[in-house]
Amino acid sequence: MQVVKLEDVRDRVKKVQDNVLTSAHNVWLAGLGAVALAEEEGRDLFTQLVDRGRDFEKRGKKEVDRVTRELEKTRETVGKRVDDLGGQLEGRVSEVLHRMGIPTRDEVRTLSRRVEELTGRVSGRIEKAVVPVERKVLHLTWTDEQWKVEAEGALRATSVHNTKDEALAAARELAQNQAPSQIVVHRMDGSVQTQYTYDPAAA
Repeated sequence: MQVVKLEDVRDRVKKVQDNVLTSAHNVWLAGLGAVALAEEEGRDLFTQLVDRGRDFEKRGKKEVDRVTRELEKTRETVGKRVDDLGGQLEGRVSEVLHRMGIPTRDEVRTLSRRVEELTGRVSGRIEKAVVPVERKVLHLTWTDEQWKVEAEGALRATSVHNTKDEALAAARELAQNQAPSQIVVHRMDGSVQTQYTYDPAAA
């Protein structure tokens, strides 16, 4: 019967422990290596993606600039063409209107401006020629048991009479001599009975 020594058992156990620790450490190192490798490869991949994106952006910007320039040229060409067609159309319309005896818009504006100028000149001459003349107003009234002829705005009566007919005759003579004028005949109660108007043509 073989006798196993305690020391041999301890040595074997220690070797197993050492092998396990070594294997575990190697696994740990392998994991760290995998992480480092993945990080490096990921960083390289990210850098490559950034570079490609930058190149694509430059190409896209150039393409956009090219399309924008082409659109601008097209717009200018179309605008010039429209202006040319508008001028030709306006010229043809003007010719047709002239043939039909219809004035164009510019001719109407010119004519209206001349009419306004002439109207202003005529109005100015009329205002200078017509000088307003103040009309003199005489009132025939009954006061203090007498009939009086009073000029409007005067402080005293022009003449005093015993009868209304005498006062009216005197007022008519004054009005005719001082035309344009007006006679306002009042009743005894002060109300207006009638009026007479005299202008230079009738005087």
